[in-house]
Amino acid sequence: MNLYHFQMIDPTGARRDLKSLRLADIGAIWREIDDLTSDQARGGQIRVTNEAGGIVVLVGVSTARSLQARGLAARAAA
Repeated sequence: MNLYHFQMIDPTGARRDLKSLRLADIGAIWREIDDLTSDQARGGQIRVTNEAGGIVVLVGVSTARSLQARGLAARAAA
């Protein structure tokens, strides 16, 4: 399992660390993103990085919600 760091980037560019988790795969990352979008204001972005600092996912809150509503994030991760 790899360590991933979740950050919220608000519309002004300010960054806030949300959590760091050890997760098994990209599907688990998208499930966490789905959970995070319910608490976030539109216009922000969620950034997920790996242990080396590389960006794994960078997605807007509105886009993540749209993917979630269509079930596309779960299918893309499968």
